[in-house]
Parts: sequence; C-alpha cells; structure tokens
Amino acid sequence: MELVAADDPNAQRTLVQRLLPRVRRATRALLRHRADADDATQLCLLEVLGSARNFRGSGSIEAWSDRITIRTTLRQAKRQRSRLQRIDAGTEPDALSGGVAADASLTAADLPRGLEEYLSELSDARREALVLRHVLGHSIDEIAAITEVSRNTVKDRLVTARQELRKMIRRDHVLHPRARPTRRTA
Repeated sequence: MELVAADDPNAQRTLVQRLLPRVRRATRALLRHRADADDATQLCLLEVLGSARNFRGSGSIEAWSDRITIRTTLRQAKRQRSRLQRIDAGTEPDALSGGVAADASLTAADLPRGLEEYLSELSDARREALVLRHVLGHSIDEIAAITEVSRNTVKDRLVTARQELRKMIRRDHVLHPRARPTRRTA
C-alpha cells in the first residue's frame, strides 16, 4: 500500500485489478442503473487510490475498500437523488418503492424475474439496507452507522423490504404460473 500511496502506477494497477470485481459488485447491488454503478465504480476506485496513505493495515484491504465503496456509492446516490428532485420537484423518492426478499425456500433461479429487477422496484433506502445486510454481510449496527439512521429504522427498512419482495414475487407467480418453481418429491 505504500507504493500505491506513493503513486506507483504498477502498484495502483495491481490494486485496481484486485478490487475491481468486488467494488463493481457492490455498486451494482446498491444502484438501480448499470451506468450509474459503472460511474460509481470508477469514483470508488479513485477514492481508494486517493485514500491509500490512510490505510493502517489493521484489517484486510478488501474490508477497508468495502467501507470506502459503500460510503462513496451512497454519497453519489444521495447527490443524484437530490439532483433529480430539483429537476422534478413532484417526484417522491419513495414513489418508486417495490418489494424485498423472497421466501427462504426460493432461489434466484425460481424467480419469475431477475433479482435485480425486483430490487430496482424498492425504494433506495430499503434496497440499500437489504443489499448492505444480505449481499455485503453488514450487521444492523454497521448499516445504521453507514446510512446514518437509527437501528430501528434499519430494522424497519429490512422488514418492509422483505415483505415487499415477497408480495412482488407472489404477484408474479400468479401472473406467470408457468414460472412457478417445481417442487421435487423425494
């Protein structure tokens, strides 16, 4: 990391290649649109490179990078939402809410639509909480600190998101019965 902090191009390239898939996965999970996620990925990697001199080595580079990635992505998403609200003052951020997590017995292959489609129907706050918890593995306390809301707000967002996802999946199974998963009997 000392070489990265000293702006060594080879060290920076190696670090970016190491972190790129992880950063891209996180930004795509947190943001609705792929183009926005790609922009956020670039910003996150630049932020990681610029913060290299602050890495203390007390944990893994990946965990350190995850914290930077999440903060940078959420900050960009907030800026973007704010910009959109100024453009169209009539649009409420929660007007785009949809649903959350599926029943534990379902897998992604059982879903009538792709998981990303379901997640994109959730409000930004609920999707962020769900992704931070179930994709990136953060605790309730960590999510509260990252998103700067109370533990109870995080819990409420997770519960509501899961309920909304279940509702959407059930609705899709009714509308598209042939997409219903087949149950195997042993």
